[in-house]
Order: sequence, then structure tokens, then C-alpha cells
Amino acid sequence: MSINSTIRPWYKEITNYQWKTLMAGFLGWGMDAFDFIIYNYLIVAIIKEWSLSTVETGMVASVTVLASAVGGVFFGVLADKIGRVKVLNITIIVFSIGSFLCGISSGIWWLMAFRIVVGFGMGGEWGAGAALVSETWPKEHRGKALAIMQSAWAIGGLLAAAVAGPVIEAFGWRWVFFLGITPAIVTYFIRRTVGESEIWVEKQETQANSGKKDSVPLIEIFKGSLLRTTLLASLFMIVVMVGNYSFNTWLPTYLATPVEKGGAGLSIMKSSLYVIPYWMGCFFGYLSFGFISDKIGRRKTFSGFFLMAAALIPVYIKAALYPTIFLIIAPLVGFFVMGFFGGFGAILSEIYPTRVRVTGQGFCYNVGRGAGAISITLVGALAVTAGIGKAMMIASGLFFVAAILIWTLPETVGKELE
Repeated sequence: MSINSTIRPWYKEITNYQWKTLMAGFLGWGMDAFDFIIYNYLIVAIIKEWSLSTVETGMVASVTVLASAVGGVFFGVLADKIGRVKVLNITIIVFSIGSFLCGISSGIWWLMAFRIVVGFGMGGEWGAGAALVSETWPKEHRGKALAIMQSAWAIGGLLAAAVAGPVIEAFGWRWVFFLGITPAIVTYFIRRTVGESEIWVEKQETQANSGKKDSVPLIEIFKGSLLRTTLLASLFMIVVMVGNYSFNTWLPTYLATPVEKGGAGLSIMKSSLYVIPYWMGCFFGYLSFGFISDKIGRRKTFSGFFLMAAALIPVYIKAALYPTIFLIIAPLVGFFVMGFFGGFGAILSEIYPTRVRVTGQGFCYNVGRGAGAISITLVGALAVTAGIGKAMMIASGLFFVAAILIWTLPETVGKELE
């Protein structure tokens, strides 16, 4: 290896096409985040207008995530059959339309129905985008690329936090949902500039030329050596997602709930804006995870992030009563509590072969989401008696468990995709 090649910046090794696939995944995931997270900032306003309880609004959030689990599996199988780029476009259009329709809801049941549409689309978007990026980027930079893609979730969260409060104050909560139609514009860029991954095309051609009957991806991930992989990865994702949704879904509501009811007592406007430093920390956590995991390995990085998240959550919840302290530690909490999501795309892509990659990673990721969906309603029910803050504490213990479970999965850093 020449001296010049050893000092060449990593980003100089990336082709124009690879940057385009990353941009497609980044934009899709960021808009996905905006349409999904925005509901968290509207819960208090909807509770007031429709005289609902945290249990009822928690159910809306739960069915959204459950629908995403179904969508993740359905679109995962579809992406392995018809291609990553096609499914990426379809899913973005689906969740964009669903979000817009939420704005015309006349009651909680209509809102729930339209949020199911949102969830169904968003569930499939992540798998298709992550597979596209993982299959087009060099193995030594795959973790970085997928972490950059994942960081778009923080951008979407920041946009949701910045937009929700002012728009609710000026126009009402329905107009926040109407803004959710804008992600559909992203599909124009993807259709015109991004082609399908070469490795997927080659596998399709090989399969067609072999004359063998197409396998059923959803069945194949439960056969042979992939059975153990699927079961362990699913258990891991269940623990992580339950912890994540128990904390993040209810954070804005906790901040805007009166102190006498177990909350922090902030206004809706403040509860929206006070979360911005948290999302800034998330952004840098996502990015850092990819660079760290490419250097020291996936498992060590996951374990470190989980342990820090478990330790910081109780401190963060208590600090909400002291605004100055809360804002100071918020970026650090966001860095560790959400940063580990920057590694899911890499590790789940690397443990499955190309022929079932989106199906496998989509199944594991979204089974976790499904369990997380149930936990949202359970935390909402527990909040009625124990207070939202105490109910959210469940996340801390689960992240300790996740720090152990990650070691049941293989180390995949630097692995060539099959």
C-alpha cells in the first residue's frame, strides 16, 4: 500500500453513486422520523381537545408502531423480490399520505386508522434504505454510512420539535399533520438519480439463470443456521425497542404534564423546544456510533452506549424539574439513549445474506417495534397511577439487559456481504 493511500481521507474513496444511495436513505429516514415523531408532540393538545386519557393516546401510538412492524415484514419481503429502490419510494409515499390524512381526523378512531397507514409505510422504509446503503458502500465504511443514514432520524426529530410548538400555537395541531405530506417530494429525487444495488441485481440474475424455484424469504430466515440468528436478533431488538419507546414516546408528554400528576410542568411550547438539545445529542450519537463501531467493533460499541443510557435516564427524568440542569445534560443523554440506533443498520445487514437481507433485518427490527408498541400503552396505563416519570424508568433496566444480549450476536465489523 502506498503512503498516499494510507493518508487518503475515507470519504475520498466513496463514489458518486454511493453518495446518492446514502442521500436517498438519509432523506427517506429523516422524513420518516418527522412523520412518526410529530405525534409525540401533539398528544397533550389532542388530549385537551378530545378529552382523552394517556391510555387512549398511548393506544394511538401503539397501533402506529404495530402497523410499522407489519409493514416492515411485508415490505421487507417485497424489497427482496422487486428491489430496494422501488420499495423505498412506495413506503415514503404511503406514510406521507397517511400523515396528511391524520389532519382531517374527526375523532380518535379515525386518527388511529390513519396512523396505522403512517406506521405501515414507515415500517418498510428503514429496511429498504438500510439494505440499499449497506449493499453499495465498501465494507470498511459501511458502519459510517449507515450511522450517517440513521442520524437523519435526529434531523427529523429536531424538525418535529422545532415545528410542533409554533404551528400548534398559531394554527392548531391538525396543520402539523398536514405538513407530513412533504416527504413525498423526496421520491422524485430517488426515482431520477438512484439505481438498484448491483449485488441485488446480480443475485436476481443468478437465481433466474439457475432455473431454481424462488424461495420464500420469510420462511428461509427460520431455516438452518439463520434460525438461531433470527431468534437472537429478534430478542435483542425486542428488549432495545421496549426500552426506547417506553422513554422517548412519553418524553414530550412528561415534560408538558403538571407536576402534581407526575410530570415536569412545562407548557406545550416549552416541552417542544426543550427537547431540541436532546435531539442534537442524538444526531452526534448516531454519527459517532458508526465511526467508533468501524474502529473497535459493533458489540463493544453497543454495550458501552447501552450502559451509559441506562445510567443517564433516571438522572435526566429527575433533572426535568430543574430546567438549567436539564438543558445542560440533554445532549449527553440524547447521545447515548438514541445514538446506538446508528449501529442497527450495519449489524442487521451483516448477519443476513443478500437473498433475504431486507426480510431478515426487517423482521427483527420490526418485531422489536411491535413489542415496543405494546410497551407504549402499558407505560401510559402505568402513568395513570404511578406518574409518567416513574413509568418511564423501565427503560433504564432494559438497557442494562441489552448490554448483555448484544454479546449473543456475532461480531460483524469488516464482513463481506454474501
